Amino acid sequence: MAQTTPMRLRLLFVINPVSGGKKKADPETFIKNYFRERAEEVHFFMLDGPQQSLTAVIKKIAPDRVIAVGGDGTVKMVAEELLGKDIPLGILPTGSANGMATELCVPADWEQVLHLICNETPAEEKHIDLIRVNKKDVCIHLSDVGLNALLVKNFEQRGIRGKLGYALSSFKTLWQNKRLAVRIENKDLQLTRQAHMIVLANARMYGTGACINPDGDLTDGLFEVVILRRLSIPELLKMLFRHRPFDPAKTEILQASQVTIYTRKKAHFQIDGEYRGKINEVTASILPKALKVIVPAPPPSADS
Repeated sequence: MAQTTPMRLRLLFVINPVSGGKKKADPETFIKNYFRERAEEVHFFMLDGPQQSLTAVIKKIAPDRVIAVGGDGTVKMVAEELLGKDIPLGILPTGSANGMATELCVPADWEQVLHLICNETPAEEKHIDLIRVNKKDVCIHLSDVGLNALLVKNFEQRGIRGKLGYALSSFKTLWQNKRLAVRIENKDLQLTRQAHMIVLANARMYGTGACINPDGDLTDGLFEVVILRRLSIPELLKMLFRHRPFDPAKTEILQASQVTIYTRKKAHFQIDGEYRGKINEVTASILPKALKVIVPAPPPSADS
């Protein structure tokens, strides 16, 4: 009986070369060495290279899989390119914040990731939800209004990467931050709150490991609106160094498929770790099963 020849995968790696800072190893060299004697067809797109459209490159190459090499910002950018396309997204995490990779149980080890991409270790293609923000943007992970968005702004200005940069920025942020007067509404609810921070949560955890949305599910067709009524220095530091949920006595969580958030005064806003300026209105709606991602396959059950 003739053996079936395995499909030769055509892979496109989208690399953010500055992700994670200057001390990071070179992912392009690592990937080239991994595939040096393999059959896969490998292509690269550098985000700091000549101004060539990623959309055009994807159309020209027609890859079987596109792999985002970077942090959450890179993953978000590539995910937006793959909306409406039946092309799975892989993640090779190299950023200072790799929240989405952590959420999807993608290994931090690059060789293990490439094994997954090439089906050498058990993998599956999983459809996950995204959030449409302000009708034109996409959130893959977590967006928020208030304190953490101001922290992101201060972090970007400070220029020190990693948890140390977040920690140093957090103290400046607390001095600047005040509670917001907010109104949250959709067809089923209308409520007003005083809060330090409002989160649109597609996922459960920030890239630091802080669990903001313990029951979040990327596949349930809903997102969560997390209202942090009060946030102290210990709570903010928990965002950086601890994996336990926030104090439930100071936190309120609502599920929704669509919501609009209004703030009385303009407030800081971020999407997936990218600061977007000050706003006084945010709209959000779910995009169910909008993105196909490559993740480790679940272990076989005891009954199988």
